[in-house]
Amino acid sequence: MKTILSTLNAKYIHTSLALRWLYVANKERFDIEFMEFTIKEDVAKIASELLATQCDILGLSVYIWNVTATEKLIKILKEQKPELIIILGGPEVTYEPEHFLKEWPIDYVISGEGEFVLGKLLHAIENNKPKTIPSVSIKENISLIVAKADLEQLSKLPSPYQLEQDKANLSNRMVYFETSRGCPYQCQYCLSSREKGVRYFPEQYIQENLLYLIHSGARQIKFLDRTFNLNRTHTLSVFDFLMKHYRKGLSCQFEVYADLLTDDVIEYLNRQLPEDYFRFEIGIQSTYEPTNLAVNRKQDFRLLAENIQKLMKGGKVAMHLDLIAGLPHETFTRFMRSFNDVFALRAKEVQLGFLKMLRGTKLRNDAEKYGYQYSEQAPYEIYCNAAISVEELQRIHHAEHALEKFWNSGRFKQSMNKIFDTYYAGGYFEFFDALGLYYNKQGYPQRGYQLEDLFRFLNNFLQSINIDLSAELRKDYYNNYHIRPQGYWQEEFEKGERKRLLYLIGQDKAFLDRHKLTRQIVEKKTAINTLSSNKYLLTVFEQEENETIRREITYCPNSN
Repeated sequence: MKTILSTLNAKYIHTSLALRWLYVANKERFDIEFMEFTIKEDVAKIASELLATQCDILGLSVYIWNVTATEKLIKILKEQKPELIIILGGPEVTYEPEHFLKEWPIDYVISGEGEFVLGKLLHAIENNKPKTIPSVSIKENISLIVAKADLEQLSKLPSPYQLEQDKANLSNRMVYFETSRGCPYQCQYCLSSREKGVRYFPEQYIQENLLYLIHSGARQIKFLDRTFNLNRTHTLSVFDFLMKHYRKGLSCQFEVYADLLTDDVIEYLNRQLPEDYFRFEIGIQSTYEPTNLAVNRKQDFRLLAENIQKLMKGGKVAMHLDLIAGLPHETFTRFMRSFNDVFALRAKEVQLGFLKMLRGTKLRNDAEKYGYQYSEQAPYEIYCNAAISVEELQRIHHAEHALEKFWNSGRFKQSMNKIFDTYYAGGYFEFFDALGLYYNKQGYPQRGYQLEDLFRFLNNFLQSINIDLSAELRKDYYNNYHIRPQGYWQEEFEKGERKRLLYLIGQDKAFLDRHKLTRQIVEKKTAINTLSSNKYLLTVFEQEENETIRREITYCPNSN
């Protein structure tokens, strides 16, 4: 019987490590292949491609981001091929298999890590044997056992990281890599809270596969470990190996608990780490202790903040800090404080998420206790709770949109730093809140805008509150380009006037000589802006060893 394993990834650049593990664990004994799609693709077309394989069994990996599209896909498949046997696995179905067996036209659900369980199920199906298998649920028999694979045995399988079919795309897609499984913490909003203990892959296995990926041209490796720096010896072993085999153009991402970092590890990273190599994702979520206690989350924000500041001072590790709006007991006003506490660290990215009531989590089971109302459809985002209203959460949504466009995008560094150093010191949420409300009130689009539009929108808002950041906005705009842009975000010259000015400057030999320019550089590589009635700023875009150098030169026609 032919088996196809498949899933719908969130983006093309993403890959499914789960499918690859299932494949390598079973490819020697069964006729099995895997196929990946994305949630943006047409579901009917995906169904046609899957049916074209003439498979007898289809295994689908289900996550919060693809559950809705997967349900549509399954209905189409079963309508066109009722005899197709469908097996579900993945975090979305693991803890509530009964719901999916009842509501969807499927045959089996595997709960937990299914590498070895899948083989037992396929063997049972092919041989018409009794299908009472631990961690496998059918309508008549729901298993409450969540499978855990033996990592030592997994490490003896063919590597899921070294598949021939992946070689050509390693440099174009994100590689997901795991050195451990499990989570030591019990955060009640997270599915990882259901796992007990942390297990590690053998050190030699980790190093062999990392070395393969490094030598094969991978550009992004995202480590899936829930708390990468839990075990100091393990952490330093991987860090040392990556530093020893550093390759320019490769970046590695880790989820870390910043309050577990020690001064010697921070000093080691700041001293030894090449720039643009490591990126740390740090979940802070809230700085309100009653909220953290309610969700069984333990953290020392003072220590955490100090460690983040030390890393940022070293300038080697890119920082990504996470917050969650809508946690228990955190009012709108108290959330503002959490945001400001975290944003004050000025990390490269601050990810503002909204609480989702995931299937199988204790917080979802305790929803009534905290007055939660939430969507029954994935991603199960909350509408409100006893501490925060629908309107207040919507307001935070507007602020989050502004945060993404104007801070996390990295396009407005000069302007943002000026704003927060001078006008909104300490009031970071207040700024994004005001900007988000203004943006929404003006009816500006959330999609389909150009870079020039964002600069114009921000300038309009700043002018509405009597802030002039023309110089900073100009620098930010040009810093988004490696060559001179064709236009500018605001009109300063009448048609043809800019061209005539550049021609005039190109004829001024004394000025050109003094600033080591040529007529060709002025006309082809120079942008011009008005500073006053008879004063102009030239921004020259030049290339030196594949790096863009921007020079600013003031030009006054009467004095040159």
